[in-house]
Amino acid sequence: MSQNNERALWSILAYLVTGLLVWGAIGYGIDKWVGKHHYGIIGGLVLGLGSSLYLAWLRFGRE
Repeated sequence: MSQNNERALWSILAYLVTGLLVWGAIGYGIDKWVGKHHYGIIGGLVLGLGSSLYLAWLRFGRE
């Protein structure tokens, strides 16, 4: 594996983890604020995964 491919792999992994953590935390905060259980965090995780995959595709998938 070349150096550039390895860096791309770590960047994609960082996008995925960060998207899940940030949007999951936002969803958790919405759950606590509204009082619903698990709907906000599930929505946040789905949104985080989708947005991070989209960002990874924008950066690396169109080359």
